[in-house]
Amino acid sequence: MLDSKRVAAFIARKRRDQGLTQAQVAEKLGVSYQAVSKWERGTIPNVEIVVELAKLLQVSADTLLAGGESWFSYEKAGIDLESLDAFARDAASFCAPDGPRVVSVPGYAPLLLDIHFPEMQDPLLIMSADTIGAKCKIAAKFGYTEVVGRDIVNDLIVHTCSAGGHPLALTDSLISGNADHGLLRSLIKGISEACRENECALLGGSTCIQPQTMRLGEYTLSATMVGVVEKRKVVDGSTIKEGDIILVVASNGLHTSHYTQMRVMLEEMPQIEKQKIEGETFIQHLMRPHPSYYKALKPLLGRPELHGMPVLTIGGLANSRQLYKIMPDGLTAELDLRKLRPLPFFCFLKNASGYDEQEMLYNHNCGVGLYLIVDKDSAEEISKEIGQYFDCYELGRVKAGDKKVVLKNHIKWE
Repeated sequence: MLDSKRVAAFIARKRRDQGLTQAQVAEKLGVSYQAVSKWERGTIPNVEIVVELAKLLQVSADTLLAGGESWFSYEKAGIDLESLDAFARDAASFCAPDGPRVVSVPGYAPLLLDIHFPEMQDPLLIMSADTIGAKCKIAAKFGYTEVVGRDIVNDLIVHTCSAGGHPLALTDSLISGNADHGLLRSLIKGISEACRENECALLGGSTCIQPQTMRLGEYTLSATMVGVVEKRKVVDGSTIKEGDIILVVASNGLHTSHYTQMRVMLEEMPQIEKQKIEGETFIQHLMRPHPSYYKALKPLLGRPELHGMPVLTIGGLANSRQLYKIMPDGLTAELDLRKLRPLPFFCFLKNASGYDEQEMLYNHNCGVGLYLIVDKDSAEEISKEIGQYFDCYELGRVKAGDKKVVLKNHIKWE
């Protein structure tokens, strides 16, 4: 534990040794005089300031935080503060602090976002959060770090769209076992590029190095996205009616789910790692980034013919919680499995795992990324519009009956 009184006394002594006044320290570090005064009364500076203050006082950051030479140091705990500070400066270059809605306050750590929307009569903010863990472990092992950064953005984008909204801004939280600058930079680069492609501002985030709780080279990534939607245009399923068509927009693989299962499979069957599926290895298929559906969905958002847009992430095709939850009472979602177009990857996975069709349906999306529940008179037009970007086709209809999801017939596995 840091001894704040000892640190304060050490800062004051070293400042005097350097012949500096509190005002001069404040000027050199770009902080207030009051901040320096607080440090010398027992308030510990934040990590970024600690590194700069240590340089100014000509000591190491560890020595400063120890209040002098000590048996304890961050370096001995596996944390290089100088390296972490260098990464923080590098990561800042990927953020958008000058975005049109970003309100910048010098010296203020929390992020401020202007939520004035004159073009909307009654705007609602959409909050969505996600964490990627098991896929990170496979990515770290096989060198697909940048993919994970894209994954978390694109996953949050589609959830924002599913409510009829548009993305505004994202913040991330990264926990790693070590401050591998290249690895961390690759993650942030993937996040930044995905945000830019989806018209979403990356405001910043936090990076925690925890060598005592995570293995070197391992990491987990979390993020929170803010979106916006006009209240009267929220897609909540309330307008779903009998006769509506259920379209599906194709997935490109597992997206971000069921990777714990895949890790076990790789441990038990290491020979599948390099097996080819349509010219790509099993690992290449596993590490395909979650696709960004925003460009395809953007023209559709706000149209009254769109009655529901449940995403297929939790569970599998047969137990999609989102599809079940969005169905109004008195209506059944009936899906015809003969029309399903399973990806070759899922056909391979079925054969390699020994799963029967029921297990595949309950564990995997089998080639479905999201559903579009639309008015029957607009289904063909919408399918063609989405089809410019992704495979989109009719899989079922909404019928009168108990609130449930019914699967008819069987998949044509190839």
